[in-house]
Amino acid sequence: MNKHSILRLISLFFLFIFALINALFWIAHQYFLEQHQEEQLRRFLLAEGLIHLRSGNFDHELQQLMIRVSFHSPNILLNEGTTVRTLPFGKMIEYHQKHYFVTIPPPKMLFDRMNHEHKYEPHPIAHREFNQVVIEDLAPYSTLPFWSIIILVDLLILLFFAYLVRKLLPLQRLKDAIIHFKEGDTHLKMAINGQDEIAQITQEFNLVLQKIASMKEARSLFLRNVLHELKTPIMKGSLSADCLDSSEDKERLKRIFNRMDYLLNEFSKMEQFSSGEWYLNLQEYRFVDILDHTCDVLLCDKKDITVKGEDSALIVKVDFELFAIALKNLLDNAFKYSRSRPTLLILSHSIELCSLGEPLPDENRTFSKPFNRTYESSMNGLGLGLYITNAILLKHGFKLEYHYLAGMNCFRIRLH
Repeated sequence: MNKHSILRLISLFFLFIFALINALFWIAHQYFLEQHQEEQLRRFLLAEGLIHLRSGNFDHELQQLMIRVSFHSPNILLNEGTTVRTLPFGKMIEYHQKHYFVTIPPPKMLFDRMNHEHKYEPHPIAHREFNQVVIEDLAPYSTLPFWSIIILVDLLILLFFAYLVRKLLPLQRLKDAIIHFKEGDTHLKMAINGQDEIAQITQEFNLVLQKIASMKEARSLFLRNVLHELKTPIMKGSLSADCLDSSEDKERLKRIFNRMDYLLNEFSKMEQFSSGEWYLNLQEYRFVDILDHTCDVLLCDKKDITVKGEDSALIVKVDFELFAIALKNLLDNAFKYSRSRPTLLILSHSIELCSLGEPLPDENRTFSKPFNRTYESSMNGLGLGLYITNAILLKHGFKLEYHYLAGMNCFRIRLH
């Protein structure tokens, strides 16, 4: 899960709240347990005083204190029970889920000190012969209501968290739908559940997808018709110009028709890149094979390029046709605007093409903008060559870089 995900942040928040609430409940439980033990100790001491200081029947007083004399053996309680509290003159013992107080003969000094600390009035037990007594607490005490409240609160928190996650899950599906849409699937339709804001966003997203799909279909139909209608007269005009006698007008007409055909092809390429309809067919090829194909397209000889580099057997994973177009545009510019033979340097991590010429103006070194007329003049092109090359390389995950050194324009394709 993405560390910036909303679901992750909400999960961490609920985890913090869940831990905090349970920690507070635990502190409250320990506090109330301490209070209960203090109250229990007070009743034990009062009952122990009654037993040692009075004679006769005092069952009524013990009953009011919820205490009774136990017949359990002190040794069994001390050895097998769990000590809850230890006092100088006795121990509170938990044995079989019941609480007992077993008296222990204390030194007089310690007994007086304990009475003073607990603010009980001293009684003659410290001055007479000690008789060991075991008394049992009869007051009902159960932690079941407390733990029931804790479980109920925890359950409500978990149910609310599950409900909130369920309400946010459509966001994940919406994100997946957007990713599919980015990859070209415009015929998605997400189910709409509920009337909340997420459902409204989903509904609007469906409407947007329908509108984009219709616009894309209309655009494709329009482009097909335009290209067909324009290429037909250009082809007829070019053929008609070839039938004319050799003259200056014939050459001028041929240049005009070639120029129009070139512009249509450039527009078509730019439209395909801007609409994202050109998909990659990635396979591994030797770079020298792509270079040979590029030279065939340019109708040039490979000897017109100075190839350097020890890594001539470089293997690249690319779309063969697209990458050849990118390389063709760079070589075409080098041939058009260079005063010498271009140099191609092949390395393991990059491919660099350098040619002698004027430096590229700073404002034209952003290859993400088309119609760069400064470097590629209007007589030779619309300036789309570098734009298309950059778009192709970005699609492959490569990077196009430029620098000017010692009178050389250098374009570097960084592969890694």
